[in-house]
Amino acid sequence: MRQGTTLIFFLAVLLTANAQYTDTGGWLGLGVDQKVNKDWNWSLKWENRWSMGGTWHDRGFVNAGVGYRLNKTWLAAAQLRWIERQRYLGAYESGRRFAFRLDGKAKSGQGEWKWRLMTTKAWKSMAFNEGASISENLVQRFRLGYARELFDRWTLVPSYEFFAKDIESGSVDWSTRVQVQLKHEINQQLSTSFAYVWSDEWQTSDPWSEHVIRFNINWRLPDFKIRKRKQSAPVARVYSAEGNRWSPPRQTFGQCVIDQLYLSEVHPKGKPSDFIELRSMSSVPCDLRDFSLTDDLNEEGLVFGTTILPPGGCWLGYEGGKESFSFGISAGGEIIYLKLSSDEFRFWEVNSEDDKRSVSFDSSGNQKASVPSPGRSESSESED
Repeated sequence: MRQGTTLIFFLAVLLTANAQYTDTGGWLGLGVDQKVNKDWNWSLKWENRWSMGGTWHDRGFVNAGVGYRLNKTWLAAAQLRWIERQRYLGAYESGRRFAFRLDGKAKSGQGEWKWRLMTTKAWKSMAFNEGASISENLVQRFRLGYARELFDRWTLVPSYEFFAKDIESGSVDWSTRVQVQLKHEINQQLSTSFAYVWSDEWQTSDPWSEHVIRFNINWRLPDFKIRKRKQSAPVARVYSAEGNRWSPPRQTFGQCVIDQLYLSEVHPKGKPSDFIELRSMSSVPCDLRDFSLTDDLNEEGLVFGTTILPPGGCWLGYEGGKESFSFGISAGGEIIYLKLSSDEFRFWEVNSEDDKRSVSFDSSGNQKASVPSPGRSESSESED
């Protein structure tokens, strides 16, 4: 975190220039998004921006976007923006902007680097009726930020971004933006963010800088699911080391140790649905409470309540089953995480070429194809 913050601050200071005038303002946004499946998502965002100390409504816009996750690191997205901007005589003029971007992320230290490559193209450029010169042609943007969770559900994200504007004219205008954002996840659906934004544009004939307070609210809809007529997924169960259904005695047990837990079997094409088998290597019963099972470190996934595992026993859950996980499992390179906190987790990569076979893991993480054997410690048939 310290290295990330230092780098962003250094770049901001390095590129700071004296502006002809300085403005202040506020931005207020409201967004909604939803996952369609494991790869596709859509989003809508409405935002209003004020300048001149908050006394002038500069613009309002709506963004409609669709995104596709290329892999665990990269996400590609396309976005269309409808803009209404107030001109100097008080009238509003409309405009449109198309954007394509690539978002990336990589875990580093106690946080995560985030970056964005973005190209935008505007048409029906606004305000030419009043003789104003506004460069809203082809724009290239690059953003680099570092996100670190300060404490539960509170994340600090400082970032630095530069813009190369009016590229088509042959005379590029450069500008920068520094943002310090504090995000808070109220629950799995609702999140808010509060940020300070400093912008600087110094290569135009009228250089300026701006200080902005930004507030956003975002609502994440439940994942989109197509209802299919299929057999209901079984309820999650606990099995003993011998493969028998197991019920714990009525007493309190200590929490499981993450290094003594591992995925012993995963079936990406299981019947009636995908299943995961989580096994304990402990010699005594232990409790899975507060552990979570997910396919995305940024999502909570399934958070276990009091769930006692016997020595050598396992928890068996089916996708969509009661007290089980809801995410689907891909056969090609799916990563499943077992985490206790943001910086304490284990993961397993699932690779399966045969829909009729599951993937079995040993305690060291080695995997092999096997005949599905949910709840049993060893498959009767397997192959390396």
